[in-house]
Amino acid sequence: MQIINLLRGAVLTLATAGSVAASASGIFLRGDTNGWACDPAYEFTETSENVYTLHLDKLEREFKMASEDWTTVDLGSENSDKSQPFAVATGKYACSRGGSNFQVSGTLSDVTLTLEYVPDGECWLTIAAESEHQPVAGLSGTLPVIYIVTDPVMLSKDLDDKTYRDGMYYLDANGCDWAESIGSASEMLPLEIKARGNWTRLGFAKKPFKLKLGSKQKMLGLSKSKHFALLAHADDNVSYLRNFVGFNLGKRIGLPWTPSAQPVEVVMNGDYRGLYFLTESIRVESGRIEIEKLADEETDPALCSGGYLVELDNYEEGDQIIEEEENGDDVMRVTFDTPEVYSPLQRTFIEEQFTTMNRLVSSHDAALWSYMDMDMAARYYIVEEIIDHRESYHGSTYLFRDRGENKKWMFSPLWDCGNAFTRENPQSYFTDETIYGNLWINNMRQTPGFMDKVEETWRWFWGNKVGDNGADLISDIEAYIESLREAAKADRARWKDAPRPEYPGATDVVDNSDMDRGMNFVKNSLRSKVEWLSSKWGMPSAEAAEPAPDSTPAADLPNYLAGIEEVVVSGEGEVRAIYNLQGLPVVAPASGEIVIVVTEGKARKMIVR
Repeated sequence: MQIINLLRGAVLTLATAGSVAASASGIFLRGDTNGWACDPAYEFTETSENVYTLHLDKLEREFKMASEDWTTVDLGSENSDKSQPFAVATGKYACSRGGSNFQVSGTLSDVTLTLEYVPDGECWLTIAAESEHQPVAGLSGTLPVIYIVTDPVMLSKDLDDKTYRDGMYYLDANGCDWAESIGSASEMLPLEIKARGNWTRLGFAKKPFKLKLGSKQKMLGLSKSKHFALLAHADDNVSYLRNFVGFNLGKRIGLPWTPSAQPVEVVMNGDYRGLYFLTESIRVESGRIEIEKLADEETDPALCSGGYLVELDNYEEGDQIIEEEENGDDVMRVTFDTPEVYSPLQRTFIEEQFTTMNRLVSSHDAALWSYMDMDMAARYYIVEEIIDHRESYHGSTYLFRDRGENKKWMFSPLWDCGNAFTRENPQSYFTDETIYGNLWINNMRQTPGFMDKVEETWRWFWGNKVGDNGADLISDIEAYIESLREAAKADRARWKDAPRPEYPGATDVVDNSDMDRGMNFVKNSLRSKVEWLSSKWGMPSAEAAEPAPDSTPAADLPNYLAGIEEVVVSGEGEVRAIYNLQGLPVVAPASGEIVIVVTEGKARKMIVR
């Protein structure tokens, strides 16, 4: 597209205001329009020692500050990648000798450039200006807009890495009374941006992104954080309803945490990129997954029992736990999310936990509920079955465990419902017609206690939390569709003729310009699935009570995390007293019994050998 070429070989538009400086400084602002030549109209004036200024009517695209010979002075940005320009707006920026070009975000008018140039020291450029934001073609004008300026490679249809690039952004509420602007065209804020996803990143020209803001923001009413995802939903051909319905049900059924998302339009480097969904990234932090934080490579046994977030993954990548699942032809892949890098102690614990759960799942052993919270497992499954999500339990399936004794693994949060609502006739379990393994849920359904909990929870949930026969859920869907109608048309116009990536199996961005078509498909799918589930799990009832929590005790922590040492207790030496865990004196503890041993005024938990 032309916009990419313009940003790579940027055009510099500079109209001077006022007269040319009387005293020559030998430092020029140089850009493409004058062939990067030394034009007297763009020469800085030395206003005090080592301080130079230049005033312009307008400033756009790329530039540097340099002398005529490009040797005495050659000042660009401190961008580590010298081949890529560095985005700037108003503000103060460090300069680097021989650095990459500066690239103006948008258009700046009435510009004053102040260059602090010390020949053998630090150099700084300050930009002060009134902003002139140019209209962007393609916007629907019905949603908030996120403007981003960053490395031009991020616009490539063949973007094949997940590397953060520096950039700047602002959020324009665009007249939406439910939104609040953040920053502005003249005062853009820093961020880092990278492509995210696997197939969705490689197989579509419209890419999903991950944002890391320079400071925490409460973006569009989402939880305050630095971390957000811009999901493209380039493959969601049912009116962008897959995640929306899944997340809506997750919140209604009471999972520990379900992400929220808001629709936005995105403009990157002046190019309209279509309709996106600003989504809370999965994070262990306040307002999201609220468990104890656990550091990478932690070695303290007192801390290593919890603070874990992992994913049952459908990709083999990096350091994972991989084990064959029994009763089928699938593999359990556990990807470490938080923390990302395990110490040997952390890995031992997680490997033992998941190999144990995998064995108990495969053998339909009710001891599973000592490790896995049955209530959350049932609620999570009910949502996935309602939306007929055929890829669940195969990929993008998250579990977390908090720190301490009496804790269990929780299924949560829901994420990437990208294979929901894909069958014309959903009146069967989603695993009956799937191209994925999904072996855990097939086996969990045969584990004592689970389906009783599922059926009881189903009758309560659908009878009480979605409105009369799902009326509240349907109302949410219809309001959501109305809010996206014009943006969906604009998105289609943007991506209709876009070339596909050079990647095997790459496909076109979906057409959701007819939002009623997708909405009606989802409504019919929900109606059909709920009817079938009611015949299998029982009729929902407004009189049904919320099920009591499962009372299965949590499995004990392994000795190496519970602070239990091994000791031979003979009553000799420095042992002063022995007590059981209830605090009662013990004269002759049995081998294998855990006791409290007092030695020299110190109490330690030990196992008798």
